[in-house]
Amino acid sequence: MPVAPSSLIHTPGEGEIAKDTRSRVRHRPGLLARFSSIEDNRCASKVRHTLEAILGVMAFGSATVGGNSITAISHWAHEAPQDVLAALGCWRDPLTGRCLPPSERTLRRVLADVDGNEVDRHAAAYLAESPDDREGQPAGDPPGSPMPREREARRAARRQRRQLMPEGLLPSAAFDGKVLRGARLPGGGQVRLLSLFDTTGGTVVAQRQIGAKSTEVPELAPLLTGLDLAGMVLTGDALHTVRESARHLTGDHRAHYVLLLKDNQPALLAAAIRALSGTDTDFATRTHTMTDRGHGRTETRTIRTAPAVAVDVGFPGAAQLFRILRYRGGLDGVRISKEVVFGLTSLPADLAGPEHLNHYVRSHWGVENREHYVRDVTFGEDAGQVRTGQLPHVMAAIRNLVIGAFRQQGHSNIAHARRHYGYAPHRLLTLFSL
Repeated sequence: MPVAPSSLIHTPGEGEIAKDTRSRVRHRPGLLARFSSIEDNRCASKVRHTLEAILGVMAFGSATVGGNSITAISHWAHEAPQDVLAALGCWRDPLTGRCLPPSERTLRRVLADVDGNEVDRHAAAYLAESPDDREGQPAGDPPGSPMPREREARRAARRQRRQLMPEGLLPSAAFDGKVLRGARLPGGGQVRLLSLFDTTGGTVVAQRQIGAKSTEVPELAPLLTGLDLAGMVLTGDALHTVRESARHLTGDHRAHYVLLLKDNQPALLAAAIRALSGTDTDFATRTHTMTDRGHGRTETRTIRTAPAVAVDVGFPGAAQLFRILRYRGGLDGVRISKEVVFGLTSLPADLAGPEHLNHYVRSHWGVENREHYVRDVTFGEDAGQVRTGQLPHVMAAIRNLVIGAFRQQGHSNIAHARRHYGYAPHRLLTLFSL
């Protein structure tokens, strides 16, 4: 068979291939469509792997067992099926026709220069979409591969039947900070992130890196920029019990707050103690008690409330003060510990009674139990030592994305979900609507 002269054969350059791949990916639905909106500062003529493909590989690799580091994710990518790599938009070798994933070095170099806040914003926007509204394949498992029932899901269903939620609950979210203990900033400081967690859906609504010379408190306003929080209840720990944050939540966002009181606000704490002192009969109509049994222990929580106008608290929007008395013990009912917590809220009594406030305060710790703990233990985040540029922040954003996608599919145990999708990589295509 005659062979055409080499001068007549057009071999596309890497920049041309990358441009064509980027054009095709921009019209793809699902997760890659979101990633395509993130700015790529690299020179187009030197780009082989698009930013969408790199972030897609990171998401798929993190969703599988062992994908806790860049090295492990790179290893997964090199073993992934060709059709999965093609769906991710990985670079196709024009000579062999095979899709080649980005190398470990490429992953580290490119992601170190990406804006972590932008990755967070687009990942949260993807999770905020209804799975039914996403274009592409429907989210879920392909036919013939039903998801096994998790033990944690059965336990959660039993608890829900045992403890009925009070009527009239408002949508709530918790904001809290987290330190990436293994990561470091160029100057040697720790990487800290502030996130807003949807306590009902179990997903991160927004996340932002805290500046090296800043704290969580001034970063709250930028974190909430652009979010529709009107009518929602936002909960925070005692660190965020400051007047500017309360004014920002109630005034700028028309939201409600539930905040705890500690020694950083001594005057407010003293006022709450005075207003909530007395016998149980004095607060007969403003008291609620609940008992929980599970995980090898029992817990009794009694909350009493008082109107904030009873004392001059001088705090923006304050409507009620509350005190929670916690008793913990073994399954035999013998109490072994006692804790008293004070707080205040902008919710008036007609919107939130004692049982509602008890629920909001307790659900706040979902950000620790269902997000931070999962990232530390299941994904080994604190053990990671990535320290280059924005790489620690980007990896945290990808983990939030993966956890949120799992929870939207009904998974309670994230380790179980990683095994389920890791055994069959094609399931990841439907998980992320590709």
